[in-house]
Amino acid sequence: MNLILLHPQLLERTCARCQTWLYDDRHQIVCRLGQRVRRPPGTLLPCWKCPKQSPAAAAGCERDIDRIARTVRLYFEVQATAGRCLSDRQVADALLVRHLAIVDVVVRRLAVSQTLAALGNKI
Repeated sequence: MNLILLHPQLLERTCARCQTWLYDDRHQIVCRLGQRVRRPPGTLLPCWKCPKQSPAAAAGCERDIDRIARTVRLYFEVQATAGRCLSDRQVADALLVRHLAIVDVVVRRLAVSQTLAALGNKI
């Protein structure tokens, strides 16, 4: 979930694509003369600087990313409408409520950590 909130540009950059194509610092596939540039065989992958960490660690994230992204999007819609966007069925769905609560915990923790980091930089 942190990946979706902090690094949304990586959502469409799967590990398989990263292993196939060269990417620039803006997470775009490098193009030369209008053609995408394949990653040369044997070159080191940038897993060390990727929030996904490795193809093995990213497997579950990449598998579930669409469902997680929909839940995060719904969370922000609920926040923006004070819950009025939810149908009666959604309000009664215990699993959905639980998932939204998990997103809320993560969002609040990120907000606190970002605030503390900002305050730390000013001290």
